[in-house]
Amino acid sequence: MDTEPINITPPSTPEDVKNLLGQAMADVRAKKLEPRTATALTYMARVLLEAFETTDLQKRLERLEQEVRTKEAKP
Repeated sequence: MDTEPINITPPSTPEDVKNLLGQAMADVRAKKLEPRTATALTYMARVLLEAFETTDLQKRLERLEQEVRTKEAKP
């Protein structure tokens, strides 16, 4: 399979990940992307989605903790 180098913009949102995976699926089907490369992208995308989720939870927790501290500080 002859493949051309592809440029991938690093995804910065879950929607970007979804779009990247959709494009990878289309590229595999069109024989523009090696299935092995798509498999690696899929694995990395899953890890990245977990990182997005963890980061979101961390920010939410920090916000809640700040709200609790603010309420405790009030007389």
